[in-house]
Amino acid sequence: MTRLFRAITGSPLVLGSVGVLSLVLVVPLLAAHMQEVKAVRETALPLLATLPALERRLALLKEQVEVTELDAALKTGSQLERIRVSILPTEADVPRALAGLELLRSTLESQGVIGSLSPIEAGKEQARGEGLAAVPLTFQLSARTEGLKRVFAFVRLAGMATVGDALTSSEKNALIRATEEENPAGIVMLEQFFSADLFSYAREPRPVEEQLKRSLQSEGFMAAFRQATDTSLLKDAKELLQGSMGPALERAHLWPMEFLAIDRIELKPGSTPDWYRLTLSLSLVRRTG
Repeated sequence: MTRLFRAITGSPLVLGSVGVLSLVLVVPLLAAHMQEVKAVRETALPLLATLPALERRLALLKEQVEVTELDAALKTGSQLERIRVSILPTEADVPRALAGLELLRSTLESQGVIGSLSPIEAGKEQARGEGLAAVPLTFQLSARTEGLKRVFAFVRLAGMATVGDALTSSEKNALIRATEEENPAGIVMLEQFFSADLFSYAREPRPVEEQLKRSLQSEGFMAAFRQATDTSLLKDAKELLQGSMGPALERAHLWPMEFLAIDRIELKPGSTPDWYRLTLSLSLVRRTG
């Protein structure tokens, strides 16, 4: 038996077969090992390379949260009180809302962009759910195209207190993304811009804007900023409040205005070109608790 084993194992043919078989078995193992090394290079190494940047970003975000929370602690109380008392009070101040609309009429009439305004009809208060109630207000007026634009801007601005209130979610998100791409730490300055007083900003926007631009100057951010300030309700706020309407509201102590929601709009051509007849149904909203 021993001689037979030695004869078989000593045969060149057998040894060659064994070598080929071993090679066949080893090749898949080597391939698997090479694939694993490749996976490590493609996945683990890039992650390791980004760890320092991620750690720095985490530290910045923690710092931003702390600063933002401190800023909110200093400002939120007064802003919330302002909103509760003036914008969403527990009692609907119909006379104050009517005074604001009458001031709008007289101001726009003096500018020649609005004509007659019918008596404003105040309906019976209705529950709106979620702790809200509303008094319906309906009136008709004749106005030019520019007058209609200012009436709608006035109504849309009613109930707003900060710059951020006048921006849509998509407009704010575009500014946030542009800020994070340039400098994540700039989020604090951007939040201060969002929380700036809307009336003061609209009357004199340059100081607030320049403060933000000193911290964020990339082309991407400036493009998003111009888009947000030149095409949003902020543009309408500037046009409305930088004219005679702003000082008039301030003298009459009618800003901030109570929250007005548009329920129905009916627009018909007037008797002369560029004049229209508008029927507008609004809701004067209040808190129920």
